[in-house]
Amino acid sequence: MKYHDKGRMLILEGKYEQAIPHLDTAIYIMPYYPTIFQDRGYAKMQLKKYNEAILDFNHVLNKKPYLTEVRLQRGMAYYHVNQLDAAEYDLVEVMNSNPSKSREAIIYLDNIQKERDIAFERNQEKLMELRYRVENERMMRARHREEVIWNTVVPLAFWTTVFLTW
Repeated sequence: MKYHDKGRMLILEGKYEQAIPHLDTAIYIMPYYPTIFQDRGYAKMQLKKYNEAILDFNHVLNKKPYLTEVRLQRGMAYYHVNQLDAAEYDLVEVMNSNPSKSREAIIYLDNIQKERDIAFERNQEKLMELRYRVENERMMRARHREEVIWNTVVPLAFWTTVFLTW
């Protein structure tokens, strides 16, 4: 417990990097205590180690799936690693199960929607660019075809006329 307590104190002081080794030691001694994983996941999130934080949050939620605070933190971590569907799922679960935590979840859900809107606009721009390129290539092939016809038919018509009038 002293390692866990020391790790929590360091987290409260904002010394996340220093807190993680203490929490690692506490986990080594008491691997069955999910709150330590939650605290370590929080510290890792603050250090922007989102994938590692997700692993810790997954461990906690496997043991205690009703912890909405952990689900909220995992949803936020998923958002930061651009796993928008998983983030949305967790955040909606938080909103449905605990309205008092909904304010932060709503902010992240709005951000997810904005990200999706931006991605949709980018896809639309790419689609328009692709259509433009395809139409350009079609026009180039049509011009080439006309050029081949004119370079073949006109001389052929000229020589046919010369031959027939001879």
